[in-house]
Amino acid sequence: MDKREAGRLATQVDAVIEQIRGRLPAGQAEGVCEFARRFFAQVAAEDLEDLPVADLYGAVLSQWHFVARRKAGSKVRVFNPRLDEHGWECPHTVVEIAGEDMPFLVDSITMEVARQGLTLHLIIHPVMNVARDADGSFVRVAGHDEQEAGIGFESIMHLEVDRRTDAGDLAALQEGIEHVLGDVRAAVGDWSTMRARLAEITAGMAAVPASIDAGEAQEVRAFLDWLAADNFVLLGCRDYALVEGGEGNELRIVPESGLGLLRGEGEDGQSRSFAALPPQLR
Repeated sequence: MDKREAGRLATQVDAVIEQIRGRLPAGQAEGVCEFARRFFAQVAAEDLEDLPVADLYGAVLSQWHFVARRKAGSKVRVFNPRLDEHGWECPHTVVEIAGEDMPFLVDSITMEVARQGLTLHLIIHPVMNVARDADGSFVRVAGHDEQEAGIGFESIMHLEVDRRTDAGDLAALQEGIEHVLGDVRAAVGDWSTMRARLAEITAGMAAVPASIDAGEAQEVRAFLDWLAADNFVLLGCRDYALVEGGEGNELRIVPESGLGLLRGEGEDGQSRSFAALPPQLR
């Protein structure tokens, strides 16, 4: 961000800060001001310059109240701000998200928005080090280097997408984003275990049966080493057993072997993609 753009952004943010100090009790205002500064810190000036200060103020206060209390996991809210109900308005449908900071969040959420046929008009995504009490109530924005019990980095997101007024559409968007966040949490949570599983499989290639061509085994191990060298994002893994079924070979899911996106065992306990192959290929 160059000096000119930074100056334009500062002007908008300063106007929001002035409204916060003028409208909120002094004891609360400074905490909200610090939250607002962090909230807008990485936003391009051109994304805000045409927006009314009153609506920017409303967006910050809405997000502030949304993150005021949070236990484990992520929170999602999808709504259309109205002046009479929320105190501010927006021409778009607004999505508010708060949760632990994790990789892949922006890409995963924007893909879900696109999957539902919506255009993303604005995304504000600060990562803040947040202090909370034992009940999960927001205490303050902590310093970047503070590390102690009750303090952790949180991903706070404000998205504006094509306006939807149908309650079913709003619910579908919220459910879709919640599902995506669950997938991200599963993949990130099991990442180290999947890395260990990959290393275990690679090590096992040192003792392949004599019936396996040594050159082919070496090539497979080289490929696995390449995957492990941060050339592949591990999202899920699962073990299968090759068994004889009523219609020929089947790949049966080994119970409790799934990790990441493949934690579940499926409705019938077998690989559907393998079952869909012609018998001769199976």
